Amino acid sequence: MYFAVALDGNHEPLLLAIGLGTLECEESWRWFMMRLKDCLGEDIEVGFIRNLCDKIEFGVQSAYPNSYHGYCPKDIARKIRDSVGHNDTEVESLFWKSCNAYSVNDFYLCLERLQSACRKSPFFTLLRSPIYWLDNILISKWTRAFSPKIRYNVKSIDVPEILQIISRRRFSGGLTPYVESKVQKCVNKSYNWNARRLYGDTYQVDDNFATTNVQLEQRVCSCGKWQKSGIPCAHAIACLRTRTSESINRMGDYKFTNYVYRLAYGFELVNTIPSHVHWEKPNEMVVLLPPSMQ
Repeated sequence: MYFAVALDGNHEPLLLAIGLGTLECEESWRWFMMRLKDCLGEDIEVGFIRNLCDKIEFGVQSAYPNSYHGYCPKDIARKIRDSVGHNDTEVESLFWKSCNAYSVNDFYLCLERLQSACRKSPFFTLLRSPIYWLDNILISKWTRAFSPKIRYNVKSIDVPEILQIISRRRFSGGLTPYVESKVQKCVNKSYNWNARRLYGDTYQVDDNFATTNVQLEQRVCSCGKWQKSGIPCAHAIACLRTRTSESINRMGDYKFTNYVYRLAYGFELVNTIPSHVHWEKPNEMVVLLPPSMQ
């Protein structure tokens, strides 16, 4: 069984497609991805986050050769736990900090701390780091700082949960509740920060630890968070503190508005299965006998 799931503007899973196959192989994933492309269309810009299965990569590259596709960080974190050999919260925590860093500088600082933690006891007797295999994975495949496109957070969703995703709430107002909560956290975080206008729409923000530059019209912050997440960061909020909450909400990406959210769910979410006369018949039929007859 194959699933394609997206995250909507309220950070909730949206079921896109379900496929059934007799065998999980490269050709099966290619068939599923080509059918998904038929549904989504040719001109839409998409990105894929998947597990470490190489068979999925073949399908993605066949259907969308120019799209971004990376690895699910939860899958890598699980492999790190297996490599370390026990539940080392420090190592896993440092991995997530490296993965979620918005700027290149913050990423390398976190990565250096992660590598140092793996050189300490009980790992110091090993000839090589227990997560040496991480060096063989392209950084842009799992890090936010080096992603060529906006890389959203990834949720781990079980099959029973996916099958229950058939209804959604309807919201009113500006931004979705998830984004509003993120903006409010930035408001609280930046309460004592000092923002100084340099020229035009360019500001300089002192967050008590470092100095950051913000360009409001371009929606860019040197911390990297605003342009990569689409949600105004705490530095941007510090510059917008004198404005109304409505104008602050307008600085969020259009896809996080309730209008787009309602538009996305303004159609039937579950398509009924057509009559068997319309089913697609593969060229090679595979007959599966009951266990008692095999």
